[in-house]
Amino acid sequence: MKKYFSILACALLACACTQKAGPENEDESYAGNKAKVEMSSSEPIPAEGGTLTVNIVDSPEFRASLPKTADWLKCTQSGGTLSFSANANTSAVLRVAHVSIIDSELDISITSFDIVQAGTDKDIERKAFRVSTDAIAVKASDTAASFSVISEVAWTVSCDNPAFTVSPASGSGDADISIAFPANTATEVVTADITVETTDEAANPKKYVITLTQEAFKEQKPAEKPAPGTVLAEWFFNDDQFDALCVGGFQQSSSSPEVDAPGNMGGAYVPSNVSGNGKLEYYNGVDKSTVKTKNCVKRDIGTRGEPVVYGTWVGDWFTWTAETDAPLAAGTKFKLNFVLRPNTGGSMKYWKAEYLDGDEWVELETIELEYHANAADTPEDPKQINCYIEETATLTKDTPYAQFRFTCTQNAQCGDGTPLAALSENHVFRFAGFWSSASSANQHLRVMENPMIIVVE
Repeated sequence: MKKYFSILACALLACACTQKAGPENEDESYAGNKAKVEMSSSEPIPAEGGTLTVNIVDSPEFRASLPKTADWLKCTQSGGTLSFSANANTSAVLRVAHVSIIDSELDISITSFDIVQAGTDKDIERKAFRVSTDAIAVKASDTAASFSVISEVAWTVSCDNPAFTVSPASGSGDADISIAFPANTATEVVTADITVETTDEAANPKKYVITLTQEAFKEQKPAEKPAPGTVLAEWFFNDDQFDALCVGGFQQSSSSPEVDAPGNMGGAYVPSNVSGNGKLEYYNGVDKSTVKTKNCVKRDIGTRGEPVVYGTWVGDWFTWTAETDAPLAAGTKFKLNFVLRPNTGGSMKYWKAEYLDGDEWVELETIELEYHANAADTPEDPKQINCYIEETATLTKDTPYAQFRFTCTQNAQCGDGTPLAALSENHVFRFAGFWSSASSANQHLRVMENPMIIVVE
């Protein structure tokens, strides 16, 4: 058993230090192209505890960021050298902390790696225990929120803010946890740390901390109707925009526990990087661990600067949002344009388009994606097909922001329409962009117009 965990730990370390080639040479491990990681050992830290030294080479000034769940690991920094010290691991299961290296000036991740500690040789079968998110953001007027516990063990839930109530406070197995709290009438942000933990030796990690952030109160402005031609949000997907597109946390590893959970990975999004306050978000409609064959679910900003989704499935949805200083008045008409392109035939085919009108969703149409597996894969006969999407919404009610939603309605592959029994890493599509370094052979895949939400009238 001990040898088995050691081999698995080494494999994880090797993955953390090596770039992997995904569809069309997607970079799965780097968030930057300067910093290099040199570890003092390729072996995991022993179960009884120990240290590991990591040198960050060719890097600007940086700081190391550890996940909140890695309370078993301490990090000290001296110049470009990091020293990691691990407590004893009493579990039979190895544990992993994903460390991000943050550029001190730009406050963005420039690379990341895993610190692995071996488990003991006790014969304990690992059981599932995780939560659907590590962060929740709510508005000042909100009074309720929720998250999910995915578990095969008994657990408890507590909160450090006495004004917040969690229910249920304990349980066993899967559960939806409700959080009740008062509206925020103060001009300062309110936060609460919600802790979900277990004492079961079969779970690793045994504790998760979810941070809920409630916006500060702002005096409500009257609804406005922006002038025609007003751009509410605009995105530019290109290779030279990589850093700007990564700041919303959309780029995550397929081994991160949150990528399988229902929701959007704790608030991950792609920010509008041209104008406006816009967000592109992708949500899991189900727990992906129930339908996948291996690590194949991921959200990423590819090296081309195009957001990429691995592991699309029926019930998933994505949203395009433009937040405004004041609510949009009834009668406002605006439109969204963007381009989707399946990388493979296994991506889902049918997506229902809707827009938010007041507090209700209004259906628009069904989007149908295509992938031609038997094509010659030339500009004249391509396999990958750009799907140009343009949706227009007319508000009948005052609405807090402009938002479109696209939901997968059928388990049907875009290649031939047949259903899937399980996910694999090949079920991929991308939000296509300009890609300024595109080779002449791939010019037909470039998109000349930026994704945009713009007022029509």
